Amino acid sequence: MLYLTREDMQRVMSMEEAIGALESAFRLYSSGQAVVPLRTMVDVPKHNGQAIFMPALAGDALGIKIVSTYPDNPKAGKPVTPACMVMLDEKTGEVSCLMDGTYLTQLRTAAGAGAAMRALAAKGAVVGALIGLGGQSACQFEALCVAVPTLREIRVFDIDPQRRAAFAAERDGVNGLRVLPVASGDEAVEGADVVTTVTTSRKPVFSFASVKKGCHINAIGSYTPEMQELPPELVAGCDLIVLDTADGVLHESGDLLKPLAQGLLEGKKIDTELGHVLLGEAVGRTSPEQITLYKSTGSGVMDAVCASAIMQRARQAGVGVRIG
Repeated sequence: MLYLTREDMQRVMSMEEAIGALESAFRLYSSGQAVVPLRTMVDVPKHNGQAIFMPALAGDALGIKIVSTYPDNPKAGKPVTPACMVMLDEKTGEVSCLMDGTYLTQLRTAAGAGAAMRALAAKGAVVGALIGLGGQSACQFEALCVAVPTLREIRVFDIDPQRRAAFAAERDGVNGLRVLPVASGDEAVEGADVVTTVTTSRKPVFSFASVKKGCHINAIGSYTPEMQELPPELVAGCDLIVLDTADGVLHESGDLLKPLAQGLLEGKKIDTELGHVLLGEAVGRTSPEQITLYKSTGSGVMDAVCASAIMQRARQAGVGVRIG
């Protein structure tokens, strides 16, 4: 059995390679070549915690991600959401690899947004925006840069002024890219060609009026019915909605569920998956003026396929620690 740390994973898997892995994951899922049971959640009330189990089989990739949410962990100097990815040998069922599930989640989620930008963003995008600078932000920023290499400016916003200032200062000027901290979501989005939101907000983080024609939006943060990053008018008014998985988004995301409940999406196609676009089964962007939306809640298929690719590269490179 192979054990991989975050550093091991970073050594063997680039964002470019991760985007390719996620494109494969989306194709497998939307073509019916994946088995992804609904995630199972186990409450642990004695310790104010919850354990979440996300199994998936996609092609030859078989695994389960275990994610825990323990809000009191910081009191003991531990992370709120520890996670581990367990990969199994598809032929024997034996555990073949353990890896850092927290970094895997950050990488595969950002790579999914990268795949969406490659498929849906208008060509020649120059201005990007990133809203929410928590644990996902570093990978999401990298995905913006790798998937849209024409970007010359990225505006970043977080409700913590010190965090947005530090995030921008660390990256401003690298490879000639201008990174600007801004004071609001609207300031970040206004005039932007591509936008990524990755927050835990329960109310929209920018207004529809700030969105320019031709913009592509990656909405990552709303993964429960209560959460909502997007203004309902945007979801109703955009030209194309594409989901990572229809089953996940249409059951879990307030970004879609709330405007649905308000009757704002009558007659609008809301079940197109990115895999359908990548397979040529659905039409993507058809005009540089269209506003396109990629909505993600995450899926075990993304974890399994990305983790499988990391494991294979690690084995080839002799990276990681062998156990047993």
